[in-house]
Amino acid sequence: MATSGRREAVRLYRDIIRTIRYFNHRNDQGRQWKDVLRESARQEFEMNRFETDPTKVVQLVMVGRDCLMKIQEGMLTGKVNKEPDNPTDSSPFTKVL
Repeated sequence: MATSGRREAVRLYRDIIRTIRYFNHRNDQGRQWKDVLRESARQEFEMNRFETDPTKVVQLVMVGRDCLMKIQEGMLTGKVNKEPDNPTDSSPFTKVL
């Protein structure tokens, strides 16, 4: 179980990296969102790197996969912009009212 959980975590991490490479917006500090998101994802994975409880590992992977799927769905439906429309817009996410 530990190896399959690790394998799923690595697969999720790679999928996250593939998805966030399309975020070319810059944040308020001038950094590209893909760099910010990549560092954030890496930090999350590092925090849970030595988790040994199989239930917790499965839970973490499922939550991560769900979040990734929501971002990918948002990219397809237009709720998440991959390309900046407005140079002053610092966030790739559209507010949903």
